[in-house]
Amino acid sequence: MPSKDYSYDIPDHPIEFKRVDPRTIKFDPRAQRNLNKARARAIAEKLVPTALGTPILSQREDGQYAVDGMHRVYACQFILSGEVSASKKVREAVESIACEVHYDLSMANEASLFIIKNKESSKVGPNDEFRIGVMAGHPLFMDTNTVLEKHQLKVGSSSANGVRGIKGILSIVTEYGPETLDLSLTIAEDAWGRTPDTWHSVTIGGIATVMSKHADEVKPKELAQKLKRQGDPKSFKAKIQTIATNNNTRTDGTKGRLKAAHLAVASAWNANRTNSKRIPVPNIFE
Repeated sequence: MPSKDYSYDIPDHPIEFKRVDPRTIKFDPRAQRNLNKARARAIAEKLVPTALGTPILSQREDGQYAVDGMHRVYACQFILSGEVSASKKVREAVESIACEVHYDLSMANEASLFIIKNKESSKVGPNDEFRIGVMAGHPLFMDTNTVLEKHQLKVGSSSANGVRGIKGILSIVTEYGPETLDLSLTIAEDAWGRTPDTWHSVTIGGIATVMSKHADEVKPKELAQKLKRQGDPKSFKAKIQTIATNNNTRTDGTKGRLKAAHLAVASAWNANRTNSKRIPVPNIFE
């Protein structure tokens, strides 16, 4: 288990609820998603002030920055600038808006706050979450990005240098540490070369699980050769899916696929070994 703290904890800090002129609110994409002006304009055109909610701001030395509710704030700015027409009643209603203002936060804290506020919704995709975490300097995302950059991999790309399933990759770092991710990516590349399927997070997760549980028994170079004999990475990924679904007779979830990947990688290592030299395989249907 990694000793580093990868939680989204935010230190105790002052919070104030007050009305703020939306024209004074700034935006910083390093601590949240990129601004989509078309989306903000669409909000502005149908804005109902009483349904505006409470945007979350962070008070920095140079002003107040939107952490959550950026598009709603920008919609108000559109109305107040005259770029989007609105009734006098609406214009007056958005001249000051109720906000939740946080003080004494670092940019990494702001990113954590944004991710926490949006994590249970479908508002933020995992690739955006990763980008925000890296830009804001959150340790989990920074450590993960350092490993990915070492392997010349990019999040969100569908090329041979693109990572598929960044949430799964982050889970590896959270559970086993960046060193295990580094080793697992090396084993995968040694086995299959650089292809889009080499970097699939479930496959990498299976390798990481085996290496973290059996580091003293499993030799990385030998495991890579064993995996290579299983076929190409696409075929190996399909094998994991078949195991997870019990040959398509049951549904699978993320935990099921990871157990199946653990079993597939462990079974590859155990091939042609005597019982005394085999490593345990999980019962994925427990």
